Amino acid sequence: MPAERRPRRRALLAAALAALLAAPVTANDYFSAVDLDGDDRISLAEFLERMGYAFGQMDLDGNDVLEPHEQHVPDAPRITRAEHEARFTAQFRRQDSNGDGYLSRAEFLAPPR
Repeated sequence: MPAERRPRRRALLAAALAALLAAPVTANDYFSAVDLDGDDRISLAEFLERMGYAFGQMDLDGNDVLEPHEQHVPDAPRITRAEHEARFTAQFRRQDSNGDGYLSRAEFLAPPR
């Protein structure tokens, strides 16, 4: 990825996480909110579902595209739901440090790489 797109990508990830964390919660509550089946690990499907929730909240017209005016980032690029999911899939894989296809509590709560 070109260096000039990295700050925008990080800003978009931060905006999505901020939307998800609108109410004050503890780290354990946050993990539990994403661990939808309560098995103490987060699958890619669970991760995408929760990150998709933030996308849906920002997608004011419901067209599966975040236009610049719908985002919390100045001069943000237009992003489709498919692009959003691809970015979060890559983020999930980076955070899955042991490569088992799930995020443990420690992997999930670690700063994004």
